Amino acid sequence: MKARNKKRIIIALFAFFAVLMYLLSAVRISAFDEGFYASFFRAKDIYASLPDADARAGNLLGYIKEGSELNPAFFNEKETAHMKDVKTLFSLSAVLLMISMLFCFGIIAYAFFKRDISLMAHCLIAGGIASLSFVLVLVLLSINFQWVFEKFHTIFFSNSLWLMNPETDRIIVLLPESFFRLIARRIFLTSAVLSFGMLAAGLLVKYMEKKLYGILQHN
Repeated sequence: MKARNKKRIIIALFAFFAVLMYLLSAVRISAFDEGFYASFFRAKDIYASLPDADARAGNLLGYIKEGSELNPAFFNEKETAHMKDVKTLFSLSAVLLMISMLFCFGIIAYAFFKRDISLMAHCLIAGGIASLSFVLVLVLLSINFQWVFEKFHTIFFSNSLWLMNPETDRIIVLLPESFFRLIARRIFLTSAVLSFGMLAAGLLVKYMEKKLYGILQHN
């Protein structure tokens, strides 16, 4: 009974960290894809009002990823202060992503060296299902995107700097609400694809459980 409960706890923890791992991975994949920004700028004709949109976006991403200075000719004090908060959030997400990856890979390695193919399969299946379920919840919530967008900012930011004025804050012209709607869809899709991959891997391991167990027993 204790061994069974231990496995259930391990599987539950794996599923939790799998959700974090794939969601945060999808955020970083989407947020740091410069080609995505360029295609959005073309589609929404952002270049008409901001011909230097690529440079502004590149400066933003450089600041978040590498800590390079924001160009004061591009961004005012309010925008710079808000981006400092955004950078802190991304730094925290990077730490959480690393912890999640280490935990998930650690559990799979533990199951492998213990020759516990059943545990490995159940972890992968639970992680895939949990991640896909979480994405589905996010998709349903995002039907009311304005509400989700505001809730996100009130939860993760302790100030109102994110409330931008297009007359004075050009960042809202560079990245309007339609950008965040689009990147949210991209994040959900990326996370879903990654999650489905984990689920498929788990089902494959489950299907080949006896064969894999035999291979490990002979090594």
